[in-house]
Amino acid sequence: MPHALCGPRRALVRVARSTGIRDLILVGHRRRDERKSVSVHVYVGDGRLNFRHMAGHALAGRATRSVVQARGENQLLRENGRLMVVLTGRLENRDLGSVIGDLQGVMSKVKLPVGVTYEIGGQYEAQQASFRALLSVLALALGAVFTVLVIQFRGFAPSLIIISAAPLSLLGVFAMLIVTGTPLNVSSFMGIILMMGLVVKNGIILFDCVHHLWKEEGMPLTEALVQAGRIRVRPILMTTLATLFGLLPLALGIGAGAELQKPLALAVIGGLLLSTFITLLVMPVLYSLLERSEN
Repeated sequence: MPHALCGPRRALVRVARSTGIRDLILVGHRRRDERKSVSVHVYVGDGRLNFRHMAGHALAGRATRSVVQARGENQLLRENGRLMVVLTGRLENRDLGSVIGDLQGVMSKVKLPVGVTYEIGGQYEAQQASFRALLSVLALALGAVFTVLVIQFRGFAPSLIIISAAPLSLLGVFAMLIVTGTPLNVSSFMGIILMMGLVVKNGIILFDCVHHLWKEEGMPLTEALVQAGRIRVRPILMTTLATLFGLLPLALGIGAGAELQKPLALAVIGGLLLSTFITLLVMPVLYSLLERSEN
């Protein structure tokens, strides 16, 4: 069992067992966040311990006040030259986001000593890195889609209306995740990116018909919007229902490995359900108001 010697300089001494009379001990003086080790020899004689430095000179008896048994540290971890203590935990019946929220709430009330900091790593750090990468992908995808829409419709008005349906559909995504108790993770975030493309596709189907009736056949804008809605409602519903029924087994967790993709399926289903009504009801109204304000 290691021994700890407590002295005026609060030196932490660990005695490692060895065969023979001499035992090698490590004296660690703590200075801020550093620990410096000094090697000495211990001689057992006259019922007491005598200390001698490896350089040869003896250590005064008053250098130590008491000798107590203590358990020594197996290893010291450092990161960027600073001492580090790693605490790990396992989640059971709780999602990562709620646990991190509780942990940050507790740590915000703890007053740490000067020079002591904490960082949350592990799965949380990896998740945050993935979210940042996916946000970049989402921004690039929306920018590329907007560019294609402007080129196709030769104007900003229909492009803005179609692209605005994507953020509005996020309400359906978050509502579905809340109702089903599904956390927002990497899989559900990928479902949001997939849902954005499907929403834009429905808008293109509708406004392509609107522009054909309005620009080429000379139909008034309001009548063209109503007529296009009647013509395109069937293909929009058919493609939406086909996607929803195709994702239904994943959303129900049927099949091997379906649980991993369940958040993706739920995010797409929630976004598509709301985006269908946005495409057929809200987008024509917004487009009509925008065109009237420009004229």
